[in-house]
Amino acid sequence: MSSSSTASSEEQQIIAARNARLRTIFGSEALVWIVGEEYATDGPIWRVTLVCPGLAGRWVERRYRYDIPSDTIHFAGEQPISDSQLQAARRSGQRLS
Repeated sequence: MSSSSTASSEEQQIIAARNARLRTIFGSEALVWIVGEEYATDGPIWRVTLVCPGLAGRWVERRYRYDIPSDTIHFAGEQPISDSQLQAARRSGQRLS
């Protein structure tokens, strides 16, 4: 599968469903940037890396797996990021819509 800018209709539907599941976690107005995404055939799943505010008040990079057949999001870990990493995510990442 390709990036969302050149995605087929089916891929766009999968990405929209994935983003809808992510919005149930973060809400529609949350400051969240997708900084990486990859389709993997071992599921099939979308692996997503995003930047968001963490629970301790610091910005973090979180990883999720979206299981396409079950329409389920799985948390796969997080790590704190630096201010420069946050700035880069805001410049080049895609805002969760």
